[in-house]
Amino acid sequence: MLRTFDIILIGLMIAAAAVTYKIKHDAEKQMAQVSKLERMIADERDTIDLLKADWSLLTQPNRLQKLVESFQGQLDLQQMEAQQIVTINDLPQPKPASEGLDDVGNIITEANAAAAIKTDATMTGSIDKAGKTVVPGAKPKGARQ
Repeated sequence: MLRTFDIILIGLMIAAAAVTYKIKHDAEKQMAQVSKLERMIADERDTIDLLKADWSLLTQPNRLQKLVESFQGQLDLQQMEAQQIVTINDLPQPKPASEGLDDVGNIITEANAAAAIKTDATMTGSIDKAGKTVVPGAKPKGARQ
């Protein structure tokens, strides 16, 4: 009886040691992943700081004024006037599309939808006077073979 109980306890100790080792190993892998992500975040923050410094350098008013003066002939820039500044309510409202958008993002109206149907029919065949599509090589209904 004592030997069986000892063997069971030894087995439980080995199993507990294996589980402990696995948990430790998984925790180390997770810590390595966390440290890798922290390094990546630090690199991204450094990049952001560098880009902010570049942006502040590129948008200095003295630098921009020199560029405007040197390229004035090519750009034909003019001073902005006060009446050019408007609110969103002062802008004209766009006309709503009556049909929506096609697959490519073009606005479909009744006129260009009809043109698209006609174009599609002419690409695959032709349209007779009744408005029906005639496919080349197809025999009309009731025709003998």
